[in-house]
Amino acid sequence: MISRKSTKRLIRRWAYDRGYIVEPRRHVTLIALAERLRQIFADYTIETVIDVGANEGQYGAFLRERVGFAGRIESFEPIPSVVQKLRKRTAVDDKWTVHERALGAEAGHRTLNVAALTVFSSFHPIAQEHRATIPVAESINVAMTTLDAEIFGKVDLRHTYLKLDTQGFDLEVLKGAPRSIAHIPALQTEVSFQPFYRNMPSYRDSLDAFGRHGFVVADFFLAAADGNRVAMEFDCLMVRPPGRAPNHPERTNH
Repeated sequence: MISRKSTKRLIRRWAYDRGYIVEPRRHVTLIALAERLRQIFADYTIETVIDVGANEGQYGAFLRERVGFAGRIESFEPIPSVVQKLRKRTAVDDKWTVHERALGAEAGHRTLNVAALTVFSSFHPIAQEHRATIPVAESINVAMTTLDAEIFGKVDLRHTYLKLDTQGFDLEVLKGAPRSIAHIPALQTEVSFQPFYRNMPSYRDSLDAFGRHGFVVADFFLAAADGNRVAMEFDCLMVRPPGRAPNHPERTNH
């Protein structure tokens, strides 16, 4: 008797040989995102991915397993208990480096609200209407630095992809990266249509902020929806068209 697992494998092989991919419905968005990233990585010759808000390494694993990315991954995650799990995942990957700290507008320390489901941890307070579904387990003090301090001059930014997933803090990371962002050709940020957190930027704020640095929207992928299936957040892929400079480049002193 053929097992259920063997049956699935046979169906997938039969479909693949005929030019199709069989996946669970929940993976459909991941397939589309992986294909889009492969295109962007090829167009911009991406060699390094800066993974800000890495959590347990889900995005890095997605890049390796689904996108087929074999370059460097630099993951930033500030929660000590989560970093332990992240380090276990990266232990056998010599091109994947873990940095136990948060990124923001300036260096220092800041209180992080650690959610029971750690992917929802944020420097912003959780909005009143979501406190029941996203309970905070604890608040901890974490070290914070800036993207410029961490990567400027250390990687070839012309071939670097920036992934931001900081639960409403992406624009603060952007403020700490005036030198780096001018050279990065493509990125991914979460944009909010219905805020999970208080004081977080709206999708318009996010698109305008990155737009001022020369980026345009390349694609949207639904990240979260409410109980009525109304969109709450999207992963927004943005690129800088060749030859397009920031509209308002920030001046830095050297």
